[in-house]
Amino acid sequence: MKKILLLATAVLFLFATTAMADSIKGKAGITLRGGASYIFDSEFNDIVIEIAASPPAPSILEKDIKPDIGWTGGGGIMYGITDNLAVNFDVIYLQADLKATSDGIEAKMCTGKTIDFALGAQWRFMPKSRFVPYVEAGFDILMNELDPYNPSAGESVKVASTYGGHLSVGADFFITPNIALNAEIRGLYSTKGDVTLNLGELAPGINESVLGAEYNPSNISGFVGIRFFFP
Repeated sequence: MKKILLLATAVLFLFATTAMADSIKGKAGITLRGGASYIFDSEFNDIVIEIAASPPAPSILEKDIKPDIGWTGGGGIMYGITDNLAVNFDVIYLQADLKATSDGIEAKMCTGKTIDFALGAQWRFMPKSRFVPYVEAGFDILMNELDPYNPSAGESVKVASTYGGHLSVGADFFITPNIALNAEIRGLYSTKGDVTLNLGELAPGINESVLGAEYNPSNISGFVGIRFFFP
């Protein structure tokens, strides 16, 4: 029994030792992860609400465009400047269904899609332990698209690119000196993108385009993933 306990203790000690994080100074790493996002509300402009209320078929269109919970995923590269300080570049894809409410009836209108190019600086606490918490801040450029559910809408909707910033809180849990499981909560605040509607495609007989809405890709996201640092 004593030999078994000694062997178990040795194995646990060896595992704990090998799982401690190596120094990341001067090293590159890659990250892969996915998760879920809560997207902020977008808004119709007043002109669309006025058009909806006009004859021959007037309706009461609410201003807010409400999203479902979306999904997100992506990857990135990281470089350790010191053991505590790292910079990273991430490409993150975000998608969520958007719903409009007309005459009290809520219906899915389109799918909002965003590609987020994010550059950030990360400060890592306890950098040589097994559990490494961190905070991060950075700058984001976002390419946005709205994909209508109505196939006849065609190319009727265009969305401007936006920019913003993010703050993150997360942690790496090292299972080997160079491989870590990752979890992160990330808040992104973005400018709103003008949504151009081609009314000629949406309503025959009207040959003009209008700025019909403002798309807001701001969100709070939760990620889980894996991070690998090159030896």
